[in-house]
Amino acid sequence: MAMVFSVLVYALVVEIVRMNPAFSREPLLTQGADSIKYVLLGLALIQFFLIRMIRGRFLSRESAQTTNHQTGSVSTRLTGLLIMSIITYALCESIAIYGLVLFFVTKRPFDFYLFMGISLLYFAAYFPRYTQWEEWVVRGEGTH
Repeated sequence: MAMVFSVLVYALVVEIVRMNPAFSREPLLTQGADSIKYVLLGLALIQFFLIRMIRGRFLSRESAQTTNHQTGSVSTRLTGLLIMSIITYALCESIAIYGLVLFFVTKRPFDFYLFMGISLLYFAAYFPRYTQWEEWVVRGEGTH
């Protein structure tokens, strides 16, 4: 939840900076800004599939280790799930940071809000499903 909250703090920062008269000067980047935006949008799309791949491989690797080697206590598996979640949410939050950087360079708030929206969608898509975690941990317990 803290990472989701930080994205909302970025929106507050954007609004505070926008109100500053000194910020309304010429943007740092006028030509090529749209190209950079589309590259970052492409990167955000790639990250969606990257997150899926990382989560899938992590869970399959953890399941295989538990099944094949009869190792891994519940706390070890939960720690692994927590680490996987932190990596997932850091990747989700990074998309909002792309928008924040783009805002500071182009001074267009829409760019930030576009990336913020994508970031929040990713957070929603990968929000922890505790029933899935519980099922995974219980399934791993059955192998001991």
